[in-house]
Amino acid sequence: MKIVHVLPLLSKGGGERVAVELSNHAAQAGHTVSLIVAGPADPALLQDSVHPDIGIKFVLRTGTSRVARYVQLLPWLWRNRGWLMQQDIIHCHLTYGSLVGMLIGKWRKISRANRPMIVETYHSVGMGIPAFNRWVHARLAAGRDGLALMAEDTYWRRFIAAHGNLTIKIIPNGVSLGATGKVSQAERDAYRKQIGIPDDCRLIVGTVGMMRPDRKPWLLIPIFAEVARVMGPDIHFLIAGGGPEIGRVKSLAAEHGLEGRVHLPGLVIKPQLPFSLIDLYVTLNVGTLTGIAALEAALTDCPLVAIQLSSEFQRRPDDWIWSSADPMEMAGEIVRLLRSAQARRALANDQSAHVRANHTTDVMAEAYYDLYRTARERSQIQ
Repeated sequence: MKIVHVLPLLSKGGGERVAVELSNHAAQAGHTVSLIVAGPADPALLQDSVHPDIGIKFVLRTGTSRVARYVQLLPWLWRNRGWLMQQDIIHCHLTYGSLVGMLIGKWRKISRANRPMIVETYHSVGMGIPAFNRWVHARLAAGRDGLALMAEDTYWRRFIAAHGNLTIKIIPNGVSLGATGKVSQAERDAYRKQIGIPDDCRLIVGTVGMMRPDRKPWLLIPIFAEVARVMGPDIHFLIAGGGPEIGRVKSLAAEHGLEGRVHLPGLVIKPQLPFSLIDLYVTLNVGTLTGIAALEAALTDCPLVAIQLSSEFQRRPDDWIWSSADPMEMAGEIVRLLRSAQARRALANDQSAHVRANHTTDVMAEAYYDLYRTARERSQIQ
């Protein structure tokens, strides 16, 4: 197959990571794979991990202006229309990719062509995005040949029920088993010193992720404050990742008396470094869905607990990640695990085994190949 993934940037983010994982898997499986990217970013963020056989086509060669990305899009698509119409699959990610998919789909209809097939992955199920934005996303998604959702919530369950003619699959995130390399003791110690965690700190609770409004990183601070109150001064907290909410989180930490104990090192190029320091990892879940960084943390034997974002989720004894929407309940579970190294080790072993069995790139990619085939059959695109 000739597969093209479309995304705004090759940068740190769950949607971008999924696009690259799928692209690399398809290239290794012998498919012809390309990436359409709105504009350039620091290659160390994600581009350096792209398989060498994958062609990267930038709409903008220089600059990252959001306005320029969209202004230049139509001329770029027109210049490349012949190549685009020869592809089998255009796989769209995030808002930019969704717009590209809409435009190519309209051209396909006008030209009465039977290719390419337009597939989209919607990465924001359960996230705190504006209602209007979500409505726009749903309108665009309704025109796809195939749609993948990371999880379900009330809104998207209703969407599925109302669009029985669409090919829709729930496909959880997956990560490569080779994505998390080893960290030496010297690297670990140097990183710990760099971010200011003192030698007398006994345990570290932390997370890695983009500090964006939809990720709600401020939810961590009241939880951490309660853990600190119960456990005492030798517990520190690490929130690694870049984004616009760092200032707000820093202010909240100071308001809760955690100044000097909540460490915010910013953008992380090598997430294995914070993983190597964290004794208990706190992630965000939408139902049973968790993020890419949490899956990678589990592979490094970090035990996980989660803040639950779905108001309709009912916790079950067999959940592979314990979760709660209640800050005090979260703090209580964290304290329980911090007090027992044996419980943390057992949890880490179980969760690592679960990721290896259910959330690898191989499992995710096979589900997408099935989506491609099913959508093609239903759309009668040969």
